[in-house]
Amino acid sequence: MASFRLWHPSRDAYHCAFRFMRLLVAKNGTLEIERLRILDMYLLYPSLLHKASMPQDTKKLFRELAIAAPDKIFVRLPSSAAVFQDLRLYQNSAITQLMARGLFSTDDLKRRIASPPNAGWPDQLVQRAQNKNAEDGGLTSFLVGTFSEIPLTGRDSIYRKAGLPTRSIAT
Repeated sequence: MASFRLWHPSRDAYHCAFRFMRLLVAKNGTLEIERLRILDMYLLYPSLLHKASMPQDTKKLFRELAIAAPDKIFVRLPSSAAVFQDLRLYQNSAITQLMARGLFSTDDLKRRIASPPNAGWPDQLVQRAQNKNAEDGGLTSFLVGTFSEIPLTGRDSIYRKAGLPTRSIAT
């Protein structure tokens, strides 16, 4: 009998590291680690955005992306909270890997912020991230733009609007 090895980007820390870089390249700046984690989840599973509450102007921009609703895709996803918690292990590995390779600034990570190192990232890597972002139909731009303006903490936080566990903030 044949042995099959299944691969999915959600279980690949290297893929996660590249998604983080894609988001930071699109942002062209820094992001809070927790916001980066949330945006990564939606970059990986954009259909989950349908379940998130958004301000009207943000929701209008989201509809223009024409992302398939969760019930219209082949894969059945658990709740956003379950997906978010499940990704945490791989996201932690990706952050450690990027820091160890000098691709994340260790000083910023101590302050819970993700940013490229002072010397920057290799041009070839930035170009690959830009190419991939250009192919996603505007999803990355939406995530790091209007959607990422939702506050990280408070009564109307992105955690509440997305239905994510706030206990994740501390770890």
